[in-house]
Amino acid sequence: MEEGKETKGKLTTEPKIQRTSEEERDRLSELPDFVLLHIMNFIDTKDALRTCILSKRWKDLWKHLTTLSFYQSSSLFNERVVNFNKFVSQVLSCRDGSISLINVRLVIYESIGSQLLNRIMKYAVLHNVQQLTMYIPFYYGKISTYLDPIIFSCQSLTYLSLHNLSSRPPLELPKSLQLPALKSLCLINVLFTATDNVCAEPFTTCNLLNTLVLKYCFLHNDAKILFISNSNLSSLKLMDLKIRDTFQHKVVLSTPNLSSLTVCFFEASSFTIQPLSSTCNLSCLEEGTINIATDISHPVLLGWLQVFTNVKILTLSYGTLKLILKDLSNLATMGSQPPCFVRLESLKFVTNQFRVISDEEVNKAVEYLLQNSPLIRVLLSKKLYRGCLLKYLEPVLVGLANHNRSQIGPSLEWDHNHQHHKGGL
Repeated sequence: MEEGKETKGKLTTEPKIQRTSEEERDRLSELPDFVLLHIMNFIDTKDALRTCILSKRWKDLWKHLTTLSFYQSSSLFNERVVNFNKFVSQVLSCRDGSISLINVRLVIYESIGSQLLNRIMKYAVLHNVQQLTMYIPFYYGKISTYLDPIIFSCQSLTYLSLHNLSSRPPLELPKSLQLPALKSLCLINVLFTATDNVCAEPFTTCNLLNTLVLKYCFLHNDAKILFISNSNLSSLKLMDLKIRDTFQHKVVLSTPNLSSLTVCFFEASSFTIQPLSSTCNLSCLEEGTINIATDISHPVLLGWLQVFTNVKILTLSYGTLKLILKDLSNLATMGSQPPCFVRLESLKFVTNQFRVISDEEVNKAVEYLLQNSPLIRVLLSKKLYRGCLLKYLEPVLVGLANHNRSQIGPSLEWDHNHQHHKGGL
């Protein structure tokens, strides 16, 4: 019998929608297990576990996951924290232990017991984890009292990203990281300690390390030098290092194969990054970036520039450019000489529409920076993004006319909207 409904006094009938067998097919469940597991590895483990109620086939499928992702949201009540800890323990107990782990991701905003955290670390190491990401507030500081150092001697780990979410104290790491397979490392808000002397050398034994990011990192009282020594390192980013503002404390590089170097300093405080130096000339350096948003001394800036003498592409932020112009207005710094950039092919200034800088100021900075470099002409490219890309190219003659040199120098790119620029900050 057909169902009907009354509209404006009239009874109309609508036939039931008949679904064909083709439409009723469960296409998702028809996929092979390895495809389903590949999809499930991209979602939170809690959501992946919920699939066990779908059918008998799904009941144990999650136990074969190669990615474990645990996310504890902020502002949890104590009861929910307890439930989260029980859930993590249940996953570790029930998962198929014969399957190796590829990726473990922990995002903890409130608290997690050291016993459970160390259980996760040991489980990951015993199951040959390759990638580990942790966002955790380490309230106790010392790693020996909170995090089992077994993770820093894991033989299978290729990627490690450790974010200490607590502001104080920084997480104290082992003196040396014994990670022979590690290729990429990111450390945020950690503390390095000295080895046998005044140097902290945590990365020397990571023979395959290719990419290193350090942010909000400190030196212990017994250390005066952060010595970044690694012959395989290709990319290095230093951001807001909290090195004491004394003559004795400094950062030294021994990275002969470095191809990309970024130095950023955004926060003004009682700490500052010290003169950066290198034991080698960084002859492989292709790209370099200096991004400053606070005052630093002119000698420190010159020290940084000295490290970049062999760079091919140099990018300076708006703050860096303004700092150079400020120093040039000081008669005490007029006699200081920038280094000779012997391999420079491109010089870029990066800013945006909210930070206006004139052509005269750009030219003045270029003239100062390149006065000792084998250049005579610079190509200024202004990039404005207002729905489309408009390029204005003009030759800019820098103040080197007295040198009678005929070669065409590198190009200078001035990007007014760095968030759209591939090489932007």
